[in-house]
Amino acid sequence: MLCIIPARGGSKRIERKNIKDFCGVPIIAYSIQAALRSGCFSEVMVSTDDEEIAATALRFGAKVPFMRSAKTANDFATTADVIREVLDEYRNRGTEFKAFCCIYATAPFVDASRLQAGSEILKSGLAEAAFTCVAYSYPIQRCLVRNESGRIEMMFPEYANSRSQDLQPTYHDAGQFYFSTVGAFERTGSLWGPDTLPIILPETEVQDLDTLTDWELAEIKYTRLSLPKEINAGGFLLKSYTELPQDTLLKLLEGRNLPEIRSVMVNTAEISEESHFAYIDTLLTRGDKRYFAAYAPGGELIGSVTLDLLGEKRDSVERGIWLFPEAQGKGYATRMLGALYQELAKRGIHRIITGVKPANTASLALERALGAVKSGESEGLIHFSLDV
Repeated sequence: MLCIIPARGGSKRIERKNIKDFCGVPIIAYSIQAALRSGCFSEVMVSTDDEEIAATALRFGAKVPFMRSAKTANDFATTADVIREVLDEYRNRGTEFKAFCCIYATAPFVDASRLQAGSEILKSGLAEAAFTCVAYSYPIQRCLVRNESGRIEMMFPEYANSRSQDLQPTYHDAGQFYFSTVGAFERTGSLWGPDTLPIILPETEVQDLDTLTDWELAEIKYTRLSLPKEINAGGFLLKSYTELPQDTLLKLLEGRNLPEIRSVMVNTAEISEESHFAYIDTLLTRGDKRYFAAYAPGGELIGSVTLDLLGEKRDSVERGIWLFPEAQGKGYATRMLGALYQELAKRGIHRIITGVKPANTASLALERALGAVKSGESEGLIHFSLDV
């Protein structure tokens, strides 16, 4: 399965739209990295006619095996024209794909789990196409129009007295991504045909990006759905790795690689400097996952806390923590996490999930002190949950 991200250089309404910064990162990076995280694709490529866009795509992990032709880079070329050109060019180079997903370059809300859901629809044979939809926020059966005299009237007066909840829900294209088998696309000439299933998105994760006002609204929505980059928890400061200078990041890497720290981690492997910084780059496009440097009330760097948002409602987090040896045994973890949980509750996050190795007696004691309850065991971990 091929992932195609169309991104031409000639944006008219918003200048350089496809690589414009969105919450501090070129917007195309969100689509690229969600595709890579999903694990659905044998290749993630960007189709562009623009050298700067191509360089940005490569920086964030996509491939640009060839440049888009002038024919498909003009104002009149359709997305289907671009996809057809990409598939033909791969075929000319000896590579055939059974299916593809087209992800728009301006889709910062695209989520790896939803890409996996779309991929599974095709792989399981449930349908030959799937794409994202969102419900209209108001029943279209009760829409209003202006008549010839300029006065308002109902387009469908037969629904004047119908209750909203009795009317059939209607949907529109959410403009994020489109899965299709190559056979269906070549047969219909369209991104979706009669054998298509929807992937329904909440309205909070959908926003047209046609004007600068749209852009501002999308950033507000994205920020609202994301974990904050900085949290003050009872005097302890948590600051996202993506906001830290290199020397602090290197100090955190050094602490993470100490044998006494690694031995109690889920991943006991030593992390290389290259892998460390490469992973931090992937966090730039993730609002659902944060690695925080943790500072004591006096400003001392004491360790790291990780938070990973879970669930459709984003009302749970999986939490991790480690502290430098010199910061252990001072009650920092209990005080900091207790205050952090209260801050998360204010943001609508009410369940904390953790996993601890049975031999990690300090972390087991920490979970008990915080009031967490054992919820099971698997993969060599004891799992805890806490409602706040």
